[in-house]
Amino acid sequence: MFIKNECNIIIDTSSILFGFANGKDIFELIKINYPNCKIIISKGVIRELNNIAKSTGRRGVYAKTALEAIKHKSIDIINDNKNVDEWIYKYAQTTKAKVVTNDTELYKRLKDLNINCVKMTISGMLK
Repeated sequence: MFIKNECNIIIDTSSILFGFANGKDIFELIKINYPNCKIIISKGVIRELNNIAKSTGRRGVYAKTALEAIKHKSIDIINDNKNVDEWIYKYAQTTKAKVVTNDTELYKRLKDLNINCVKMTISGMLK
């Protein structure tokens, strides 16, 4: 488990796929913008990416690319079997981690809970 005062950034499936769909590596963008932060995803994100990777088409390719990138990056993967969104809510509240998501519904819910979150733009900015 992480110490509350550490800089932790949770990434959800939507932002990972959005980044690769727009030619951006979300993991590298976070390292550039938040160089002293740990990147965190849950096993649920891996599970979602694996399911999407089974499909044909662009989303499947983006998911496969993301899974390959995750293998070669310094990313903390939390072993958790909960629903990904529910895990994000609980983990972000507990650790005060920032969340990167491009899921509009999740973003709004996180903001309503006063959880620090950002979206990735097409140009690769995090705001």
